[in-house]
Amino acid sequence: MNLKKAIRVTQLGDGFARFTFAPITISPNSFRSTTINGNAYNLISGAWTFSGNEQGFLLNNYSAAEDRWVFTAWNPSGFTRTVSYAVIAKRKP
Repeated sequence: MNLKKAIRVTQLGDGFARFTFAPITISPNSFRSTTINGNAYNLISGAWTFSGNEQGFLLNNYSAAEDRWVFTAWNPSGFTRTVSYAVIAKRKP
């Protein structure tokens, strides 16, 4: 996935922006990895939100390179759920 697929972009000023992505479905008792590529941006941080009130865990949430962020979400519940991601990025010099 790359920043061009963001469903919402919030400009924060001075070349910074927040990119929000459409929810990703995760089957019961399974996990899913997602990599976001920054294109013309360096990725600074990543955030996530699970749907519903059941437990959910992010197994990985890290910068794999200046312009690449990796998330791995685990749904330990018996229900199909979604997880939404967002990253903060700064335009490359």
